[in-house]
Amino acid sequence: MPSDSISIFLFVVSVQFVLLCSIGSSQKAGFTSIDCGASYPSTYTATDGIVWISDSNLTSQGISVRLSDNVLNQMLATMRLFNGTQSKYCYSFTNSMNSYIVPKAFFLVRASIMPGTNPPYTPKSSDGMFRFKMIVDGDEWQDVEIPYGDTRWWTYDVYMRPQRNSIDVCFARDSPDGDAPFVSGLELRPLPDTLSTTVNMTATGRIFLGLGHFNFGVETSALFGVRYPNDTFDRFWIPRNASIPNMITTEETINTLNVRDQPPQKILQSAYTASPYFAVTTTGLEVGSKHYVQFYFAEIDPLVTAGGMRVFNVSANDKSLTSTPLDVFSEVGANTAYSFAAMVDPDVTGAILFSFNTVPTPTFSPFLAAAELFNTRLSNTLTPSVIDDWHLCKDCFSAVS
Repeated sequence: MPSDSISIFLFVVSVQFVLLCSIGSSQKAGFTSIDCGASYPSTYTATDGIVWISDSNLTSQGISVRLSDNVLNQMLATMRLFNGTQSKYCYSFTNSMNSYIVPKAFFLVRASIMPGTNPPYTPKSSDGMFRFKMIVDGDEWQDVEIPYGDTRWWTYDVYMRPQRNSIDVCFARDSPDGDAPFVSGLELRPLPDTLSTTVNMTATGRIFLGLGHFNFGVETSALFGVRYPNDTFDRFWIPRNASIPNMITTEETINTLNVRDQPPQKILQSAYTASPYFAVTTTGLEVGSKHYVQFYFAEIDPLVTAGGMRVFNVSANDKSLTSTPLDVFSEVGANTAYSFAAMVDPDVTGAILFSFNTVPTPTFSPFLAAAELFNTRLSNTLTPSVIDDWHLCKDCFSAVS
């Protein structure tokens, strides 16, 4: 068994922390944020500078429901409940919202859902789970499963490419007499075509379903996640709490110029470590589906001053992900971001065990600053630029030199 282990129970991300933001920042061009079920007719600006618009002028379907729970985020205070007889209900992001949608560009679409302690109806299933589907531009996005009375903030991310100047996000019953779908918020964020994920989307014709952006090496008592404006693309970085003996931290600025994916400074200024090795376990994954993982590192320990002092292997379900042992200092030096990615397959139970194992001679233990995990799915509308073989896009996984 590993000397230490971190478990990540995955299918979607449930957010149970306060998202760290900077008061007084301004919204990035192309951001569109919809507060579903809000009764106000205009807009409001959150403390992070993001402007939210009500969906009252965007849809005539469904009803607005106000939660009885006290919530920190205004967007979560209401939901749009689609309680009619239709099988599917849709929103359309258009350029009239200043979304800057261009065919074949890349976007992050996020749906937020919170049923609250007193949801507007009881699920039809005897197990107390709400079940319905989400669809983005004709591609199946997510089979939603949320417990009745759940007060967590459930977020669902997908990286996608529209084929026209609009993006449709739809909510559907999973059967003719299934549960009525509902949603608290919808967000659209433009992405560059240079990310490792978007480059691979072009190569393979797949959409990427976000299962989480994880920030390691954060104190056990931490309640803060990282998002915009600290992350320019507004990815949610979830703290995976660690005890102080397993943390490395710095206040030094991290050089991120050599990494495609532009991780925020804050997630690279801490790391998790354990001796002589540790594991990160993910469960609840889709069996038989290709998954994409991206790891982030920065050698921030001032005691590591040369190559060969921290060297380790990374594997997934006992299959090596590194052709040679990883030595971040030898690759890029101190206080500099380094990243690599790989395609991985869950086992028959839907689990992946990522292992970080030191090699025999180094002084320092393996470490990890952050990781992103995606499920991937072939799109009905995208044509791959190469054969759907991830090895053909292996250069997409490397740090930019």
